[in-house]
Amino acid sequence: MFHIPVGFDWDQVYFYIEGYQWTHDMVTTIFSAGPFMVLIFGVISFGAFFSLREEITRIKIFFIWFTLLAFNFFFGNLLIGNIFTKGIGYVFQWAYFSDTAKVVIAMIGFFGLLMTAFLMKKPILFSANSYFTGIKEKNFPFFFTAQIIVPFIIGSIVSILYFFPRILFQERYSWISLAVVLFIVFMSINDEEAVIFDPDESPPPVSISKVLVITVIVVYVVLRIAFNSQHGFF
Repeated sequence: MFHIPVGFDWDQVYFYIEGYQWTHDMVTTIFSAGPFMVLIFGVISFGAFFSLREEITRIKIFFIWFTLLAFNFFFGNLLIGNIFTKGIGYVFQWAYFSDTAKVVIAMIGFFGLLMTAFLMKKPILFSANSYFTGIKEKNFPFFFTAQIIVPFIIGSIVSILYFFPRILFQERYSWISLAVVLFIVFMSINDEEAVIFDPDESPPPVSISKVLVITVIVVYVVLRIAFNSQHGFF
């Protein structure tokens, strides 16, 4: 569209043009396209979860996490990118937004994260039917730890290790906003009454997906080796 020569490696994209060659349209399109595309995929993932909400299948957990990460990426970008003038924050800077407008956008990001927490409460709770016949006070701590806390910690560590040593601002700070979202989800679900799922269906036993673990390791190694040096498109 703008005929800009670009290159990329394992963690970022490089634009081979001088600073004075950037235009308002270039900055607006390039730096806002990513967050909005992620938001669209997040909405699609949310719809995919609801199409499977009654099914006993672990793919629902993938859609839940994809939606959580996508919404956190978008609204977190509005908040964090605005503060540090990174990512979509470049668009606000080049658009010469007033401080008041930037504060309003940051508040949209903040309340968007709150909305994500309350929106995802029910999906996270009812995803438990993939492993349990019901959620009660006795098994709730194990469920939330195994399905939310442990994946959050491991995922954050894997993400940081992937981008190490050049950890970008999004990976450096996005885990904080996601942790707040998950804490709100925990507190709101913890206040819920016991939930009983379909007693006629027996979910599979709780176990770690070996396929997922192997996939993560393979993708990590392949991407770091394949994109260790810059690749360009001209």
